[in-house]
Amino acid sequence: MTIWFSTNIPEMRAISTFNRVSTDISEIQQRITTGQRINSGRDDPGGLIIREGLRADIKSIHATQANMRQAENLMDVASGGMMQLLELLRGADTNNPSDGGLLGILNGSLGFAEMQDEAENLMSLYDSVVASTKYNNVDLLKGTTRTFQLGGGESLAVIIGNLDTGALVADLRTAVTAIADDTTVAAAITAAETLQTKIAEELGKLGGSQKIVAMNQRLLDSRLTNVTAAEGRISNADIAVESSRMARAELLAQNAMSSIMYTRNYAAFAVSSLFR
Repeated sequence: MTIWFSTNIPEMRAISTFNRVSTDISEIQQRITTGQRINSGRDDPGGLIIREGLRADIKSIHATQANMRQAENLMDVASGGMMQLLELLRGADTNNPSDGGLLGILNGSLGFAEMQDEAENLMSLYDSVVASTKYNNVDLLKGTTRTFQLGGGESLAVIIGNLDTGALVADLRTAVTAIADDTTVAAAITAAETLQTKIAEELGKLGGSQKIVAMNQRLLDSRLTNVTAAEGRISNADIAVESSRMARAELLAQNAMSSIMYTRNYAAFAVSSLFR
């Protein structure tokens, strides 16, 4: 008589359950370790595509913010230089009447020769400020245009007029050199006031660009917050949920292993009983 021994189906099912749960445990451990819900394309193909697009946006925003900081730094240096030029022309914003700058000297009671010497000394300081007002080795007060990206394909051109060799500066230098009487002093005062107005206008235009950059920085900060939050909702793992899943998967793995051992022992017992 032929005896057929059937395959141990309960053991096979238990092994299949154990293998599946072991895979789940490995994936859950990876999510808990990395803190990421999506660690490969198979976790969530659609979510991965969206996440990578959002991450690219975040990188772009960071780059634009860095560019805006460079713009702010450049304009701060240029603005500081212009303020120094204004102080040389009209004096500092103090209550000291003797600190009246070039216009204070020209409207003072010095003799013409002394007035000319003092005025020429201030013009030398004027030239020194213009020459030293630089950013990244770029002269800022000798006429320059710098373009900065605002993001989204938009850009900002920062245009600073020439405060070094322009016609108004040349007129003032000529007028200072010619000081000899009341008429030439009046001409120097007019030239100084005209140049002062020009510098104030350049400072005002620069202030407009600074305002645009500051507003754009706030918009970038808001956009970065929103995009980062969206990326986090898609990508980040919920540790509490994953921990609960881990506990359940470990319990299932223990039960599956117990089933494997039980069915193996039972099958061995059954076979041995046939040959007693």
